[in-house]
Amino acid sequence: MFLVLVIVAGLLIRLPWFDRSVLLPYTSFITRLAGVIIQTIGVDAKVEGTAILHSSFSVDIRRGCDGMEATLLLVCATLAYPFCSLRRRVLALLSGYAVIFVMNMIRVVGLFLLGYRGFMGVFDFVHTYVAQFAIVTAVMILWLFWISGDRPPKTSDRCNQE
Repeated sequence: MFLVLVIVAGLLIRLPWFDRSVLLPYTSFITRLAGVIIQTIGVDAKVEGTAILHSSFSVDIRRGCDGMEATLLLVCATLAYPFCSLRRRVLALLSGYAVIFVMNMIRVVGLFLLGYRGFMGVFDFVHTYVAQFAIVTAVMILWLFWISGDRPPKTSDRCNQE
């Protein structure tokens, strides 16, 4: 079930209408929010579409930098897990999404600040290796934590329910 859901989700996020209707508006929202955070900490940056611009450094938040893949991974794993109530699934999805969103904000703002301060070597390393790995790892830890509270019913329990 998990594999089927991952394939379907992977195909879905590559459809042009999904990109236009969901990803682009969502990425623009992430960009605006990150821009507000960056401006709040005193950096004179402006936002245009999916780009955060400063005279010395700019970033363009593109597909893969929006946290959508990690979110879809969490959704697929949560929906595929068979031993859970609807209420617990919704709670897992909402709390997991909140963690992914906050981590992604930290990633976007942190990467901008690294580039803005001129740490391009660190920027490239964190962007390419650390940030994505950290978010996917957090998703897997959250999911494992979530399922640790659920135990599959024992065979005798299933038989008694029938």
